[in-house]
Amino acid sequence: MTRPKRLHMVRPARGQSERKGRGPLFFLCLFFLIGALLGSIFALLGGSHPQLAQQLDIFFQSVAQDGPPDVSWWSTLWEALSWPLLLVLLSFGPPGVVGIPCVFLIRGFLLSYACSSFVAMYGLHGLGWNALFFGVSALFLLPICVCIGHWAFTNSCQRCFPQDASPCARPSGAMLMYCGILLCLFLFLQGHILPIWLPELCQKLLSVL
Repeated sequence: MTRPKRLHMVRPARGQSERKGRGPLFFLCLFFLIGALLGSIFALLGGSHPQLAQQLDIFFQSVAQDGPPDVSWWSTLWEALSWPLLLVLLSFGPPGVVGIPCVFLIRGFLLSYACSSFVAMYGLHGLGWNALFFGVSALFLLPICVCIGHWAFTNSCQRCFPQDASPCARPSGAMLMYCGILLCLFLFLQGHILPIWLPELCQKLLSVL
C-alpha cells in the first residue's frame, strides 16, 4: 500500500522579500544623492555671491536685534506636508514610477544647493547657518519623505507592472505612527522652540564671522 505524498507548500523566502523591499528604497536614495551631488556642484560653480551674502547679513542682524520672529503655523504645516502630499498623489498611478524618483532628485538638489551656497558664502561658518535654518527640517522631514516615498513608489510600480493579483499595500500602522511623531516634533521645534532661540543663535554666529 503506497503512502500518500505530502503536499509541500512553497513559501516565499524571507530574504528574497526583504531584498525586494529594499530595492525601491535604494533606488530612491540613489536619486536623492545624485540630486545632492548636482546641487553642490552648481552651488560651487556659482561662486560666493557677495551681494546675496550682504543681504543675508542684514537679515541676520535684524533677526538678532528685533527678537523672536512671528512664525505662521500654516506655513510651517505646509512646509512639512507639501512634499509628502506630492508623493501620495503620485502613488495612485503609473506617473509615479517616473515622478517619485524625480521628486527625490529635486529634493536632494534644492537642499544641497542651499547648504552648499551657505558654505560657499561663509566658509566653514556656513555649516552653522545650515544647522540653524535647515537642521530641523532635514532631521525630521527627510525620514518622513523616505518612508512615504518608499511606500508610494512601491504602490506605483505595482500599478504599472502588476506581477500578481495582490492589491496595493496600505500604509502600515507603524509607519503612520512613526511619521506622525516626527511631524509633531517638527511642528513643535520649528514653530515654537526655534523662533525663541533664533535671535541669540544668530547673534552668536554673527560674532564669529
